[in-house]
Amino acid sequence: MIKVEHLKKYYGNSRGVEDVTLNVKEGEIFGFVGPNGSGKTTLIRVLLGLLSSDHGHAEIMKQKVSIGNHDINKDIGYMPSESHFFDELKVQIIIEFFKNMRNVDESYLDHLIDTLDVDLEKKFGSLSFGNKKKVGIVIALMHQAKLLILDEPTSGLDPLIQSRFLELLINAKKNGSTIFLSSHVLSEIEKVCDRVALIKEGTILFTKSMDEIRKNEHKRLQVTPNQDDLKLKGLEYIKDVNSSSHYMYKGDVNILIDYLSDKTFDDIILRDVGLEEIFSVYYEKEELK
Repeated sequence: MIKVEHLKKYYGNSRGVEDVTLNVKEGEIFGFVGPNGSGKTTLIRVLLGLLSSDHGHAEIMKQKVSIGNHDINKDIGYMPSESHFFDELKVQIIIEFFKNMRNVDESYLDHLIDTLDVDLEKKFGSLSFGNKKKVGIVIALMHQAKLLILDEPTSGLDPLIQSRFLELLINAKKNGSTIFLSSHVLSEIEKVCDRVALIKEGTILFTKSMDEIRKNEHKRLQVTPNQDDLKLKGLEYIKDVNSSSHYMYKGDVNILIDYLSDKTFDDIILRDVGLEEIFSVYYEKEELK
C-alpha cells in the first residue's frame, strides 16, 4: 500500500527526513513512532503530495507520489496533527461540505458522529482543541478510504473518546482499510498496530511486527542499595539512579530469583516493561553509539 525507498527531505539546511525506507502492507495498521521533530510529519506530507522530496522514491497503491495527484488522494483519508477548518461555520455545515465531495455512507457517518460525541450545532472556532480533533477524525474516516493516514490523531482527546477511536480503527481494518498511524502515544500503538517503525532524527531505527517486539519483551529489575556487579545470563546492567541499580532481564524468572536469594538488599522491584520502555532502550543504545 505504501512503499518508500531512501527518501530525503531538507528545509534549507535543516533536516526533515534523512534516509527513510519502509513498506506498509495492505490491510494492516502500521504504527509510525518517534519523538517530536523526528520527521514523522515531514514524511506524511511527502506521501500526501504536500511536499516534494529531495531524494528517493515513494509510492502509494503502486502509483508514484507527486504533488496534486488526485487519483491517489481520492482513496486516502487524512488527518493532520491539528484540525483547521472554517471557524465561522457550524460543524454540521463543515461535515456536509466534505460529504458532498465524497461517496459517503450516511449510516456510517452517523455512527462516527454518535461514537465520537460530535456537537454539530457549535461553530468550529468555538470548539476546544479536543473537539476540533473529533471533527477531523469524522472527516478523515467518513468515506471509508482504502488508506487512512493519521498524524497524532488522539492528542487532546479524553480517554473515553480515545478508546472509542481506537475501536473505530480496528473496525476500519476489518472492513479493508489500511492505516498509517503516526503517534507518540505508545499505549495506543501497542493496542492496535500490526507492525511499527521507530524513527529518530529523520532515520528509521527499525521496523518490527508487534509479535516480534513482544517476544523480545524483558523485565526490569531494580535493587537497592546500588549493586552494579550482578552477573547472570540474560541480566544486563543499565544504570544507577540515586541509591538504586537498574537492570534488564530476559530469561526464566525462577533462575533470577534463585540467583538473587543469596544476596542482601534493602529493596527489590521486579516488573514487566511496556512498549515505551522497550523503545527507550533502543534510543539509549543509539545515543551510546
